[in-house]
Amino acid sequence: MRAINFLGKNNWLFAVFTFIINIIFYRALPHTVAIQWHFDGSISNTTSKTTFVFIIPLVQLLVYGYVKLKTKGKNTTLYTDLYSIFVNLLALIVDMAIILINSKIF
Repeated sequence: MRAINFLGKNNWLFAVFTFIINIIFYRALPHTVAIQWHFDGSISNTTSKTTFVFIIPLVQLLVYGYVKLKTKGKNTTLYTDLYSIFVNLLALIVDMAIILINSKIF
């Protein structure tokens, strides 16, 4: 319970962790990173690797800011903390999947 409260209050740590992971794998990424695929496996959307490094941590910070604004002056509930933790963990998992699919390591 203490861990959920800590992560719920300090949700910006997910964005920092995601950004650090993106910086570590920056060299392994191609110049254009595939971020969306069709059902047949062909690439439907790409972005530059510089944009990719910043976009998911930025989305995580926006979620953190949204939750902070919605709960300003109120006590956060367990549901609010779990919601923000879930959204940021999902973004981190998607980020890692995109890195692993696009990296030149494998």
